[in-house]
Amino acid sequence: MNLSQNQSGTTLGIDYPPPPRVHWLFLFLLWIAIVATTVLFVPINLWQPVAALAFAPWIMYLCIWLLKLDAKSKCIFWCNLYILLELGRAWLAIQDSSDTVHLLGDLLALVSSILGIAIAFMIRADLLRHYNEREPIGINLSPGLTFFFSFFYLQSQLYPIAQFKKRQAEGHATAVGRTLLP
Repeated sequence: MNLSQNQSGTTLGIDYPPPPRVHWLFLFLLWIAIVATTVLFVPINLWQPVAALAFAPWIMYLCIWLLKLDAKSKCIFWCNLYILLELGRAWLAIQDSSDTVHLLGDLLALVSSILGIAIAFMIRADLLRHYNEREPIGINLSPGLTFFFSFFYLQSQLYPIAQFKKRQAEGHATAVGRTLLP
C-alpha cells in the first residue's frame, strides 16, 4: 500500500478512491438543463418527480463512491428509498386525481424532500468521518451550506481533494508536511 504521512504523523492512504473530479458548476448547469428540459417536455404534474429522478443518478454515484470508502455507509440504502419514493410520486401523478391520491402524493413529496435533505447530511457525515479520521486532511463542511446548497456544496468541497489526488498520483504533489486542502 502506498502511504505518506501528514504533519501530525498519521498516514494518508493514497489507495482510497479519489472523489469525483467534477466541478460543482458543471453539476449546477446540468441541474438547470434537467429542470428546463423537464419544464419543456414533461406534463406539469410530473415536473417535480421527473426532475428529482433525473438528478438521482448523481446522488447514487456519490453513495456508491462512499460505499467504496466505507462499507458501513448507509446512504446508498436511503438513496434507493428516495428513488422509490420519487417513482411512487410519479406513479401517483399519472393516476386519477382524487383527493386521496392528491393527499398521498403530497405526503410522498414531503417525505421525499425530507429524505433528500437527510441523504445530503448522511453524505456530509460520511465525508467528515473519512476525511477527518481515515484520510485526515481536516475537511470542514458547513451544516448550513449543506442544507441550502446540498450536493452542489458537497461537490465544491470534494473537487479540490480530487484535483490534489490527481496531482499526487501524477507525482506533482505530496501530502508530506501539508494538508491536502489549501
